[in-house]
Amino acid sequence: LKQPAIRTSMEVLREYADILASRGVRSVACGATGVVRRAADGSPFMNEVRACSGISGSILSESSEAFLSAKGVLSVLPRNGKGVLTFDLGGSTTEFLAVESSSEEPAWSDSVFVGASTISERFLAEAPPSADAVRQAREAVSGGIREVMRRCSTGLEGDLHPWERVGTAGTVTTLAAMHLRMDPYEPYRVNGAELTREWIEDMIGHLARTSLAERRLLPGLEEGREDIFLGGALVVAPLLVGPDTHIDLGFMRDGSRWVIDNPRDAWWLPFVGLTILLVELHAVNVLSAAHAWWARLMLGSRAPHIVPGAPL
Repeated sequence: LKQPAIRTSMEVLREYADILASRGVRSVACGATGVVRRAADGSPFMNEVRACSGISGSILSESSEAFLSAKGVLSVLPRNGKGVLTFDLGGSTTEFLAVESSSEEPAWSDSVFVGASTISERFLAEAPPSADAVRQAREAVSGGIREVMRRCSTGLEGDLHPWERVGTAGTVTTLAAMHLRMDPYEPYRVNGAELTREWIEDMIGHLARTSLAERRLLPGLEEGREDIFLGGALVVAPLLVGPDTHIDLGFMRDGSRWVIDNPRDAWWLPFVGLTILLVELHAVNVLSAAHAWWARLMLGSRAPHIVPGAPL
């Protein structure tokens, strides 16, 4: 863990501790998530938290984090008879948990090291980013999300399309606030808000063309999120469609697969198909002409009537 980030965390936790004390709160549950979970100095960090703020916390496992997140989500949403797949998009990881319609117990859970901060820091440090940087960020997100969705489909032994996708945490709630053009922010209004892949893709395109200063002016975008928000939106977008909606173009020369997750990025495929068809027709005509020439050569003067393309 980096010292500037540790100092910022301690300042925030001291502020939380002061608020809790002023309200007379006697029992506090505190959990550290993805970054601390993976950090080599995670335990010393938690000791420093205790010494600095008086708050005793623990490092949550991936399954515990997913369970607590899903528990909060389901507490404010009505059950509509569908299975629910929740995703908690954080700074470094995204946790998933599935609950079947007939049960209150988790049917499956998993985690992937893909988050708003990690994607932004790796690929989207500049604002606006280059088209190549956005492409690389999409590829990194797609690889992680596609794999965890495959594991989810295997774990649930079925198609994920009927399952309701429900997201939580900062990026998702901010997207909902922006969709509702909320100013000021009213937390209760984001519960149950519906987002579409098309709207998020349009927002991604807009964010990719704007500077940090311009993003701060967008209604609903919380101040302080403008630098990591594009990375978070790129993670949310593929989660709003099923795992089988991508376009698979088969094997490349290096053995990897070329997959287009957003069908809108496949606008050029009809033109490629038409080009291939014209090339094939041309090849047929060339072969036909060659066949006719060979027949005349073999038959000599006995085949003056043979013309290219004519049946023998």
